[in-house]
Amino acid sequence: MVFQKKFFRYLLCIAGGLALAAVCVISFLHDRQPETDLSEQNIFVMDTYCEISVQDGKASAVSRLLYELEDALDAFDAESDITRLNTGGVLDADSAAGDVIQKSLALQEQEKGGVDITAGALTRLWGITTENPHVPTEQERREVLQTIGAAHVHISDGKITLDAGTQIDLGAVAKGYALDCAAELLREQGVPYGKISLTSSMLLYGEKPDGTPFTVAIRDPDGAGTLGTVQTDSCFLSTSGGYERFFTAEDGTKYSHILSTESGYPIETDLTTVTVFCDSGLLSDYLSTRIYMGGTAALEEHLHAEEYKIVAADTAGRLYVSDGLAFQSAVQSNETEETE
Repeated sequence: MVFQKKFFRYLLCIAGGLALAAVCVISFLHDRQPETDLSEQNIFVMDTYCEISVQDGKASAVSRLLYELEDALDAFDAESDITRLNTGGVLDADSAAGDVIQKSLALQEQEKGGVDITAGALTRLWGITTENPHVPTEQERREVLQTIGAAHVHISDGKITLDAGTQIDLGAVAKGYALDCAAELLREQGVPYGKISLTSSMLLYGEKPDGTPFTVAIRDPDGAGTLGTVQTDSCFLSTSGGYERFFTAEDGTKYSHILSTESGYPIETDLTTVTVFCDSGLLSDYLSTRIYMGGTAALEEHLHAEEYKIVAADTAGRLYVSDGLAFQSAVQSNETEETE
């Protein structure tokens, strides 16, 4: 089983390596001068393509860490810690899986509404990211909605258990949490600088050798280009949007993979993409999904938040950028080039 999974990862990485830049919703813009002291690896992990580029030859250590976290957190892996918990088992609260569950539940309590990691049964019911997606009946949805909520998770004596029927799905937070762990590893190893991309989530670590800011391009969800670029110091960032994963039913209806735990249906929002910049991978991953789900009606408070910055776009093509974020839109960039 372990050999098969590693071999599958290898095949996917080889097959997708050339297409990596095309699928990234956020990407670094590389410097003109080559960074010859970096160790680099491209791998397939956590159901996505990953670019690792760090100083001091630590790319392999980062790869091993990400694979270990995938093996623990993947709800679709029959041997993972999360699957064992979801099938009636007991999880050590001080394990990686236990840690991310507790931190995510704390975020849910703080943020109130939107993302809920106990929605695993709803995710499986729809199966939007699987080979056999399914539009559930009203009765199926009602039954599954009864299994969702933090009250169904019990933490006692260093152990985590779930009520019958409740399942954990860490899809909205796992990549961000993994990047938090990667940043901790880089600090422990004394690595001064690095960049790790998990396609929709990214870590920009340390300080670039030339002292300039990191430059990040944000993909335009309606085309092959970009919405613009952001210059930033070291940080975590994550992007969410319904264009990332979806399926089209037989009647032609398109269903997004982001599900409402109130209705049991894919969420309806007038935002097309949200990118969050902050000093926590878990928080950036969680908030990008939550803000996307809330739409433009709830966007104002996020534009003025002190703890994080955002770039968002709506279905009408309007851009929303946080106060103080060094963002240059692609339109502005093109206009500047034309006049020079």
